[in-house]
Amino acid sequence: MNKNKYAGTLTLEVLEWAHKYNKWIADEISPHVSFPLLELGAGIGNISYHFTKNIPKGSTFYISEIDTHLISILRKKYNKKNIKVIKLDITKVSNKLYLNKFKAVFAINVLEHIENDLSALKNSHKLLQKNGLLILLVPAKMYAYSNLDKELGHYRRYEKDELIKKISDAKFTIESIKYFNIVGLLSWMVRNKFEQEHRMLRPYQIWIFEKIVPFLKALESFIPIPVGISLIVVARKK
Repeated sequence: MNKNKYAGTLTLEVLEWAHKYNKWIADEISPHVSFPLLELGAGIGNISYHFTKNIPKGSTFYISEIDTHLISILRKKYNKKNIKVIKLDITKVSNKLYLNKFKAVFAINVLEHIENDLSALKNSHKLLQKNGLLILLVPAKMYAYSNLDKELGHYRRYEKDELIKKISDAKFTIESIKYFNIVGLLSWMVRNKFEQEHRMLRPYQIWIFEKIVPFLKALESFIPIPVGISLIVVARKK
């Protein structure tokens, strides 16, 4: 197991306990999902869980990963007929079975791990049905790039204009794009300044943040924020 993979797995395990935060993310993207649905880079399924409970009859939720260890974890968690855990490398889509198959594809904190992110976006386009939706959550603001980003294998954090251009170049039409979680951005930068020797998220940090998630969720539902730790974008296949 390489260093980045190890740090990433530990971070996913810590974030598994961020129940309110994971639900907030799921609530942000759920209005845009439809089935058949594909999740890219599901990790250990922290967000997947919220889409496994209300799968329409006769529909299927596809959960994908490239890492064989994580695939094993996901298959143990989600052993149901209407859920399929598959191995998929979005930079090398070769299985014709999945072309033009999905009404929606989503990826939460995945695109930043891919060096050729434009290729991943173009391949996501191939997987979608006509008028299908791509929903992404990615880390925002390169000035916040930290030791933890590097440890997690992030090639970049995104600027809004950069993300819009890349998604448009992949022949999507942007339907919406917004910043998400302004307090998370501030705490990320403070953490990088004062805790540089700790290269992974720590449980107490998640515990503290969980306490304020309901307030942040309510606030950001009414007030557009100028920056945030993430960007959420919804784009439609042309």
